[in-house]
Amino acid sequence: MDPEPHARASWVHTSLMQEVQTYIDIGAPASLVWAILADFGTYRRWNPLIRGVLGRPSNGAEIEISLRSPQGEDVSIRSTIVRVREPRELRWRERWTVPGLFSSERRFRIEPLDEGGVRFHHGEQARGIMVPLLNQRRRLRGKSGFDAMNTALKQRAERAWADAPQATT
Repeated sequence: MDPEPHARASWVHTSLMQEVQTYIDIGAPASLVWAILADFGTYRRWNPLIRGVLGRPSNGAEIEISLRSPQGEDVSIRSTIVRVREPRELRWRERWTVPGLFSSERRFRIEPLDEGGVRFHHGEQARGIMVPLLNQRRRLRGKSGFDAMNTALKQRAERAWADAPQATT
């Protein structure tokens, strides 16, 4: 596992597309990390970026997401769950009403590691003619917000795993 507790990030940016990909290694099983990620009702207690999600993590479900902006304000976004593969992957997509103006897809993937634990991948790809105008604000949210969420998920999962009764053989 990656010995450092902070997320790794890479950025891809063109004039009409921006993508951020981060990951963090978590010393807990995929099923536990998934349980935390899929429990939208508890986000406000632990997630500094996504303050809440109304809806259920099921394919095609409409959800309402409350994000914390870099300025500390909550912003509501309507999205659609586009992929659920328990306990490995969750994706949702936001689209503005006018096609081509703006869309983004948030991606979460849980990858089991050979040495135990998981690598949590957290990314977002934004496309459309509004990307250049929104770029600076989104980049700031991405750099601090993705790292903060990843670290908070790691802490919550590892604490829960440490507190869980371990099966004996």
